[in-house]
Order: sequence, then C-alpha cells, then structure tokens
Amino acid sequence: MKSNNKQLLKDSLNIKSIFEESENIIPKSNVFKSKEDKNKNDFLLGKFKRQISRICIFPVSNKENYSGNYDKYVQMTLTHIAQLKKINFEYALKDPNIMKDVPNFETEKNDKKQKKILLLDLDETLIHADFDEDYAEDKSVKYDTIIKFVTKNENIFENFEDEIEEEKTEEEEEIEHSVGIFVRNGVKEFLEEVNKYFDVGIFTASEKEYADAVIAFLDPEKKLIKYRLYRNSCINFNDSFTIKDLRILKGVDLKNVLLVDNSMYSFATQLQNGILINSFYCDRNDTELYNVLGYLINFIFPADDIRKVNEQFFNFQKVTNDLISINNF
Repeated sequence: MKSNNKQLLKDSLNIKSIFEESENIIPKSNVFKSKEDKNKNDFLLGKFKRQISRICIFPVSNKENYSGNYDKYVQMTLTHIAQLKKINFEYALKDPNIMKDVPNFETEKNDKKQKKILLLDLDETLIHADFDEDYAEDKSVKYDTIIKFVTKNENIFENFEDEIEEEKTEEEEEIEHSVGIFVRNGVKEFLEEVNKYFDVGIFTASEKEYADAVIAFLDPEKKLIKYRLYRNSCINFNDSFTIKDLRILKGVDLKNVLLVDNSMYSFATQLQNGILINSFYCDRNDTELYNVLGYLINFIFPADDIRKVNEQFFNFQKVTNDLISINNF
C-alpha cells in the first residue's frame, strides 16, 4: 500500500486531467431488472465469454507487486484494466454458482449495529501457502504452521469452471493435502482491531476446503471472520486472472464496502472500493498490515462514502479513465 499515488502516476504516464469526476467504466444495463430464466442466463453468460475472448491480456504477476516496485505494478495493471471498458461484467454475475456462498445481506439491512464491510484477500495478503515448496529446503525460514485439508481434486489449482461444468461419471476420491504456511506480521492484532470498526470477511480466489482450513487457523474461535467468499464467487477472465465483483453483495450499498487485495485485477470492476497491498511471501520484516490499519481507522471508518475517500487517496479510477481516453479503449 502506498499513498500519494496520484501525482506519481500522472507524472510517469504524462496524463493531463481530462475529467472533473471519476466515471464508471462498467456500462449500465436495464436487461437485468426483470427475472431471467435459465436460457436467458445461459445466453448472457455466453455473450460475456465471447466478449472476453476478444481481449488477450497477459497479466502482471503478483510477484511484481513488492515494495519499491509498487508504482510500476499499478501502471501496468491499470493499463490492462482500462482495456476492459467495453466488457459488461453484469453478464458474468448471472452464473448461479457465483451466488452460491454469498451471505444474505438483506436480513442485516435493518440492523442498526451493522458496520461497514471489510473484505480481505487470503493468499499473499494475510498468508502465503508454499504449495510449490520454494522454501521447504530453506533453513533460514520456518513455516508458521502446516495446514491440512481434503479436496476431491488432485490439483487444487485446476480451472474452476471445469470443476463446475464437467459431468462426473464416477465417484471422486477424497485427497488429503498439506502445505506450509507463512503468516504475515501482525495478522492476529490486525483482525482483532479491525473487528472493532468493521464487519470482516474473507474473499479469496482459492478453493473452499483450503480456505476454510487456513481461516480455522487464523480464527480458531470463529469470532473475527464473519463472511466467507470463495473461488466460485470470482469471475474467471480467460484463465488469466480473477475478478471479485462486489455487486454480488446483494442488499449492500457499495459505499460501505472495501476490499484489501494484493492483486489489482481483483477489484478491476470497482477500483474505488479497493486497497492494493504489497504481496507477502515470507518477509519477517513486513509492516504492510500496520500501514493499512492506520488508513482504515483514520480515513475509511469515519467516511460517509469510502469510495470518495479511497479515490482521493489512490486515484485508481481517475488514472484508468485517463488511460481509456488517451488510448481510445
């Protein structure tokens, strides 16, 4: 996370201020106001897939999002995100699997105690899971714990659409996995403190079984994590990256929702609702969560509309709009 990105990004991209106010890059549609049947949903999903198939993006690796390279990472990813202007992501939200694990926020709407919602990414934001065993033989570092979980997939990173759509002809075997976990500095203190101000949830692009095992370690008493959203609630963009479209939170005003993630692609459809945090792997001197905590308490918590405050601080949407104009996307 880095403040004062506004001037840095403008200078580096040589962008002139064209718009007085930020514009929404996602076009509005009236087609979703009435109830759609399955055939209509399938048609819209097919249309979405055809739209994204015309756009070839080689995403910037999250490993490029590190201290000292933050501005460059932001520049490259926003250039990609600007190219998504003509894609109507509302079509993707017609997939019933996306809504499968989404909580019913309508039941909490009249709760006077309801707080702003803070959604946190899991991998490389709160923890790092060493699935590739990059650090297994490194004696200079030690895992904080070993997580064990069971899935029906031998490779838990396989395409999640294939998992949903492929018809199973025989019963799958359950496979036990174990993986070493590094926990980011200050996670426990961070979760305890933000719970005083926000309703906290996890929004991860990982499988449910794995994510639940990690969350059980981070929050064994089940007091700190109120909501859980998993891989199936993400939009898969051509198997290149995932987008966490916050419009799946039905009954929630997005002026009260924030997503902290180490991938800018995650909040591509709601740039004003995202905080980009540097990727974490095993750095024992990392202080990112402490930096984010101060920003959340001092700026986001008291805000009437977190999007306005966040945009003033980071300027992601404004820079994206300028890129769209300059490059005629």
